[in-house]
Amino acid sequence: MADAVDIANDRMLDELDRRLANHALARQCPVAEECEDCGDPIPFERVQALAKLPCLRCVECQGYHERKGGGL
Repeated sequence: MADAVDIANDRMLDELDRRLANHALARQCPVAEECEDCGDPIPFERVQALAKLPCLRCVECQGYHERKGGGL
């Protein structure tokens, strides 16, 4: 039977595996340092918030792009 330390260790390893998988997935999505439309720098917080999605435009340009019907 597993003791408390074994259970805590298993949980920690599960969390580590989940974070590594998320990190690997995030690295597969295209990310730009500058907005492809206006050329302004894309804040790190935006890139981080969209870790699983492509981040190619600043907030303003992405909003305009979506209103035109362009989606991501």
